[in-house]
Amino acid sequence: MVKEISVYPNPFDYYIILEITCDEEADCIILLADIKEGRIVRMLGAGLKSGLNRIPLNDLELLTPGTYQLNIKTAEGESIYQTKVFKQSPDNPAINLN
Repeated sequence: MVKEISVYPNPFDYYIILEITCDEEADCIILLADIKEGRIVRMLGAGLKSGLNRIPLNDLELLTPGTYQLNIKTAEGESIYQTKVFKQSPDNPAINLN
């Protein structure tokens, strides 16, 4: 199913781009959760095609600076990828971790 996943920029300010390479079509659920508050701040369903898929998560500028958990799950709820991403303050940009 999923062969490779890239997430950038990290840290982010206004958006995150997911690049997901698949060897077959699949549906997935993308979740972005605020670790400190313990709540989901974005949830997106995506139909992935075979090959490279670029999925933007836009309009993140109003999120509080801090640490977020990004999860990608199958349509059945099985976790296939998770990572931490960091929302930087526009007044205090951080060093890019990519």
